[in-house]
Amino acid sequence: MKTPKYLNRRNILSAIGSGIVASIAGCSGATDEQPGETPSAAEIGELEFDHPDTVSYDEPFDVTVDGLPAGDTVEVRLSGEDGDGSSFDGRATIETEDGTVSLADATVVSESDDPLDGVVPASLDVPLPIALFQFASPLTNRSYSWPDEQELAYSIEYDGETVGSTSLSRTFPDLSAFVEPEHPELEGAVYEPTNGRTGPGVVVLHGSGGSPLHHRSALLASRGYTAFALHYFGGEGVPADLNEIPIEYVRDAAEWLREYETTSSDRIGLYGASKGGELALLAGSQFDVFDAVVSINGSGLVWEGLTESWQLTDASSWSHGGEPVPYVEIDSWYVDPDSLSEETIGEASIPVEKIDGRVLLVSGGDDTLWPSADLHDVAADRLEEHDHPNFEHLVYEDAGHYISPPYRPAVGLTERGGTHEGAVEASHDHWQSVLETFSTLS
Repeated sequence: MKTPKYLNRRNILSAIGSGIVASIAGCSGATDEQPGETPSAAEIGELEFDHPDTVSYDEPFDVTVDGLPAGDTVEVRLSGEDGDGSSFDGRATIETEDGTVSLADATVVSESDDPLDGVVPASLDVPLPIALFQFASPLTNRSYSWPDEQELAYSIEYDGETVGSTSLSRTFPDLSAFVEPEHPELEGAVYEPTNGRTGPGVVVLHGSGGSPLHHRSALLASRGYTAFALHYFGGEGVPADLNEIPIEYVRDAAEWLREYETTSSDRIGLYGASKGGELALLAGSQFDVFDAVVSINGSGLVWEGLTESWQLTDASSWSHGGEPVPYVEIDSWYVDPDSLSEETIGEASIPVEKIDGRVLLVSGGDDTLWPSADLHDVAADRLEEHDHPNFEHLVYEDAGHYISPPYRPAVGLTERGGTHEGAVEASHDHWQSVLETFSTLS
């Protein structure tokens, strides 16, 4: 099992495009205090800010500040509004070092045990400019109203006074910018590359909630992919229950997507979350049309199906060739694979070693919906035993079941285990690996 290799924030941020410099005037001129004296807010000169003009929703970024009092602390504050015009505020106290600070790499010294109070935790390994948004108050993941574009305003406070400020724009994917597939049997939403070009195709599979993953598909489209948010159960035109769903449906979606006008490659990727991760590994192992496969908190074992009211069906979740796929019969979803017999594991284990391309498994170590890290270990063990040349299992010990693309509000991400810090760190760290995995499709 691999633990997360948290990306060095300076390395990530050095790749981000050109920035702007904003000079905000306080009282100009050099200070005349003696060495060892603390300047007042009025004695701090002009601060310079360097940052991008505009960033996309899932893009980490830096804000550097020059002209701060050396060897001291200041408070960084973020303010903004959501899509409904409701305001939010985040803050953190940082060390000023030599007077020039990269906020993405700043030492945060403020502490908080309450994710609702708007203070960024000191130990968080996420760039501070975006962490200030994630821990801003009052923000909750499920109720947040996403705007098309928002202005994030940053200010520096010293000695109780604002001594400088700047702002930048953050853009969001258009969830309504999709087309329905012109196919008599396929349901879902196709998001075309937003750059106006063609791009590799990715089929995106939702979990047991039964709703297509519009947001993640739109994000992939903003990264240059043709993303098909496939709907395979739980709505109009698809089965109501997650019960013996033909995996050929996923193959048919991929073959249709491969011929779509904005798809640039015959190599199709698969992305699945939760039960969709299980399905992604299963379909990817059975059909040559798929190449790179990503499973987020999925499973290397096939499990019993569910009704729309979340009752077990006494049947497999999936079928192949008209026959039910062998599955684990269970009394509840939280089953430790170590409690299963070798025979059961052998029959229900997905032959992931048959996947031709790169395989990425992402797990929350504190997943309380089902033990995804252990379930993914079943797949990782098979991949290792068969010397698969290109796979990785990222386990985030303090994350739960909700590992989503970055950067969502932290509150609400712990409903199925983990800590707020663990959730946002996992979301931040794993997304680059997802993009690297699908980059092999080009």
